[in-house]
Amino acid sequence: MPANAGRGPSGAALPPPAWLAHSSLPIDLIPVGQVLHRVHRTHLDPIFFGPGPGIAATNRFDSASGRFGILYVGMSRRGALAETILRNPQRLMVSMTEITTRAVSELSCIRPLRIVRMHGTGLQTLGTDNAVSTGPYGPCGLWTDALWDHADRPDGLAYQSRHDSSEICLALFERSDMAFDRKGTLPLSGILQEIAAILEVYGKSLSPVGPV
Repeated sequence: MPANAGRGPSGAALPPPAWLAHSSLPIDLIPVGQVLHRVHRTHLDPIFFGPGPGIAATNRFDSASGRFGILYVGMSRRGALAETILRNPQRLMVSMTEITTRAVSELSCIRPLRIVRMHGTGLQTLGTDNAVSTGPYGPCGLWTDALWDHADRPDGLAYQSRHDSSEICLALFERSDMAFDRKGTLPLSGILQEIAAILEVYGKSLSPVGPV
């Protein structure tokens, strides 16, 4: 067996510790009017708590039990884009198909949001590490359910983008009193200069448009 076999962590986050239910959560407040950014398929409504009835957990923080849905948003437009069109870091060009089939919407909740800080200092308080944002999805839904059930009743969790560690994204829990104002929706194809500038920051570019 090679000397370095089995070195380092497994890559998967541990499940929530038993003591979590009796501990105060690290909660940050997002005020009314704070703009949140959602990149979505152009034919779909931007406000969607997935994965949907009868559909198994698909994305990172989808509820393991399926009792409620999750709305994924970015704290910035760049973060929302990184989480959707930059999921393959070895690809140097982004296909125009990725652009023409998507839009970006700006949303704001009509009430303050109480969000668990599942990054930075919040990791140690919760009893986890950043594998919850970068590792396999398996344990993540267990964390979502544990936070949903917690007596502090948070509205969601904030996590570090796997595709840009400087960006923070939110997984918002489906709750009956959570509603959003829609500030506007733009097709990504209508803001190509902005998209190109964001891609340039990452050393990427848009693929040229082929002949019609």
